[in-house]
Amino acid sequence: MTKTQASKSEVQSGATSRAMRLSPEERLGHLLACAIKVFAEHGLVASNHNKVAAEAQVSVPAVFFYFKTREALIDAVLSEVERFFISRFVRAGNVKGPADQTLMQLSQAMTHTLMEYPDYARIMMEWSVAVRSDLWPRYLRTYRRINRILVKVIERGQKEGCFRPDLNPEDEAAILHAASTALIQMMETGVDVERIDRFQRAMVQTVMILPAPPAAAAHPTTQRRTVSSAGAPR
Repeated sequence: MTKTQASKSEVQSGATSRAMRLSPEERLGHLLACAIKVFAEHGLVASNHNKVAAEAQVSVPAVFFYFKTREALIDAVLSEVERFFISRFVRAGNVKGPADQTLMQLSQAMTHTLMEYPDYARIMMEWSVAVRSDLWPRYLRTYRRINRILVKVIERGQKEGCFRPDLNPEDEAAILHAASTALIQMMETGVDVERIDRFQRAMVQTVMILPAPPAAAAHPTTQRRTVSSAGAPR
């Protein structure tokens, strides 16, 4: 290879290397995506900069450049998980249609996350039971934001006349939220999606005004025979 050819090859190689480099915004997004995967696999306690660097195939200082402390790393991961679920619920809650269908879509927005975005679902599941952690107050804020979306749909259903008017929307929202979380746990044990959907429909039906069963046909009055004290028919 001549000197000229070598120089040309080096230039091409350098250009390719530069083309593969990410902008700061792209690098941050890539590291955050890797952090989501790491936190889903190793949990909130065991995850750290080293594991994220290994997943992203970058140096540990590169991760520290974007996330200065472990607290900053956790904050970024939870902020992304919170953003994901809130936006998912808002989209499902804004779908036009009867309130009972919207409520079903909201429940599925939670449970189907495990199939479509399992890392997000698993981080949220762990976060939801971190009751002794300093992360708990933040989870409660996210929990209440999601519940407010459920409450609005239940209140709309009561106005539309398809949900029972005697129910407390806040209580029903809390029950449905807890049930959706339980369904995610069931899916983790291998319960099939069709069965999960049946459970979800049953949950939604608990707040619905179901059509009254048809009244039983009145039996024709039959002439009863009276019996004398002696037992002989009259």
